[in-house]
Amino acid sequence: MTHTTLFMRSVAVIVVLAGLAHLFACDTQETQAKIGTRHVPVDTTDMLVTSLNSTQAIAVDRAQEHELAPRALQSDTDYIIGKWRVTYDSEAFKGTIVYDLKKEGKVFHAYTFQYEDENGGSQKAEGTKALTIQEFDGYKGTGVYVFTYEGETYDVACQIDMVDENTFMLSYDYYGYSDMETWKRF
Repeated sequence: MTHTTLFMRSVAVIVVLAGLAHLFACDTQETQAKIGTRHVPVDTTDMLVTSLNSTQAIAVDRAQEHELAPRALQSDTDYIIGKWRVTYDSEAFKGTIVYDLKKEGKVFHAYTFQYEDENGGSQKAEGTKALTIQEFDGYKGTGVYVFTYEGETYDVACQIDMVDENTFMLSYDYYGYSDMETWKRF
């Protein structure tokens, strides 16, 4: 092999290796540009200060977003919105009532939606308010439960205890008459 051929092959290998290195470097820069980062050598002290300032800026931005966010969209409590089924087995009624739980302002209200008898028949309910949840943190709540007994309507303080995202227990105690109902997502 002549010196010229050996030299040309060496140059070709160097060009290919340099080209590959350049190609990977460009690809990395394009990827960093797409995700909004760039590789700039800086002093680690500057990086720490920049990181702290960014963290503080993010915290301020999140606080501002929280203040500007509509109060009606608080996902930590709004999961309770929807239709709920309660099964009753008493002399007055044997069957199921489906309630439609809605959020109105900062308060949740449950309205009768549908009655289902024990034979599978159903009929649309009149939409009477049956429950008002005044305070709810996503796990426990308090409110007023409305029920009718022997023709009289009673507003009774009640407690809500979430079992899981599809079940909660509603309990109340009214002059010695206490009850606990299981509400299941419909």
